[in-house]
Amino acid sequence: MAYRKALIAGVFWTLWAAAPAAADPYTSPHDQGSGAAYLGLRGSIVDGDDTHASAGAVDLKAHYSTGLGGSLYAGARLDYGFRIEGELVYRHFSLDSLSVAGTPQAGRTGFLQIAAPMANVYWDVPIPEFPLRPFIGAGLGAAYVDAHDRIGANPVIAADNWHFAYQLMAGAAIPLSQDARLTGLYRFFRVQDASYRCTPPALPTAACRADTMNSSIDLGLEFDL
Repeated sequence: MAYRKALIAGVFWTLWAAAPAAADPYTSPHDQGSGAAYLGLRGSIVDGDDTHASAGAVDLKAHYSTGLGGSLYAGARLDYGFRIEGELVYRHFSLDSLSVAGTPQAGRTGFLQIAAPMANVYWDVPIPEFPLRPFIGAGLGAAYVDAHDRIGANPVIAADNWHFAYQLMAGAAIPLSQDARLTGLYRFFRVQDASYRCTPPALPTAACRADTMNSSIDLGLEFDL
């Protein structure tokens, strides 16, 4: 939690410190125009991920270390400060710890990858003559979950399928020019009720379900078209 708070504070301090360097408050020739389009690229530092599943009466818990990711997106401006956006999100994690029935397991290896096309809606908070442009947003989509966790050579948790996902975002943007912006945001991402193949040691493989969730700090560049 302290690591996450430090990341969030660092990103927004950077945006605030950079704001005075901008010649003018945040403006864009497209700010007042509905339908104006933009493209962007974000890089992400992801604060781990947790998967908790139950195979019968056996609890399986996997924790993944801090991961990396990114996204590509394209959007359009609407009236009243709203924006719609299509985004392709990617995350990659390495397995940090694995427990079976509450007992940590040695010899564990594994990884988790998530790729998700998302449909987002943002609202740019109207603060006239302010160098930062704060915004909030939310998105829905489908996430492809690719997980392979093992104890030695024996699979324990595995998945390779699509599931419903949602995300919540809050951040700010500062102008680099009339048509370009630096953006920073905090993102909470969750895959809802994903299906896994769970194989506790000495037991047969069983279908199990789990939510998987993570938080990230994203920095990106955005360009008006």
